[in-house]
This record gives sequence, structure tokens and C-alpha cells, in this order.
Amino acid sequence: MFYPREAERDHLLNRVILLSIACCVALAFAAMARTHGATYAALHLQSVEVTGTVTQVEDVPRNSSVKTIHYRYTDHDQRTHEEAYWDPHYDEHDPYATGDSIALVYARWFPQVSLVATELNSYRPSFLIMLGGCVLALLFLAVSFRTLGRLAAMKREDRFY
Repeated sequence: MFYPREAERDHLLNRVILLSIACCVALAFAAMARTHGATYAALHLQSVEVTGTVTQVEDVPRNSSVKTIHYRYTDHDQRTHEEAYWDPHYDEHDPYATGDSIALVYARWFPQVSLVATELNSYRPSFLIMLGGCVLALLFLAVSFRTLGRLAAMKREDRFY
């Protein structure tokens, strides 16, 4: 025999389960974009432009178009930082040599977070994926809690004979 109340309860339970799975997927996408997305966010909070020095240009084995650029810069507190940037499109712009100056951007609040100034916008998609994943996860959680509240209200309304 069909009971509409039981069908609604089953529908609500299915909704909670599917929203939980969707929340996990959204958080997985946000976690995958976390590194570049957080760097982009930190550099946009309060960025400082500085000129650094290339200390080494390292070849990547079996791929001539990719290089790792090691550089050194001094922050606003006169501390020296040494970082590296993996450049997947090295062959598309002017090559760097050891001792050359390089335009950098670093975060004033997090001086160890830096990036080559021309590559900052390439991190934007990761930031948007990270932000979108977090917002979607919060939305899915809010709908799940609202659905759980509706299930609890249905349980309170039940009559036991």
C-alpha cells in the first residue's frame, strides 16, 4: 500500500545522501585547486611588486619547453627569500639567464608567497574553481541541514499507536 508520507521521507533521505556526495565532489575540486588558488588569493590581498634575481634556470628532463626558474628576492622587512617557479611555457617568452633581473609579486602578509609577475593571471582559474567548490559545498550543506530539519519535524509529527 502506498503511503505518501513514507514516500516523502524516502525522497528527503535520498536528497540528503545525494547532497552529501555532491558536497564531497565539490570539496574535492576545491582541494585540487587549493595550491594555486590560495596563492592567487594571497597575492591579491596585498601584493608588493619587487625585482628579484634569477639564481638558476633548471631543465626538466625529456621536455625542452618547460623550465624551473629559481629566483631570490628581498621583502619589505629585508629578509631574503629563495623560491622556484615551474614555467610550463618557457619557450614562448624571452629566456632567463642566471643573474638576470625578474619582476616578481609577493604577498605583504605572507612574504614567502611569491610569483613571477607576468604569470599571476594564470592562477585565476584555480582560484575560481577553489572558490566555486567551497561555495557549492556550503550551499549543499545548508540544503542538507534544512532537509534534515524537515525529516526531524516529520518524525515529531508521527503518531505511534
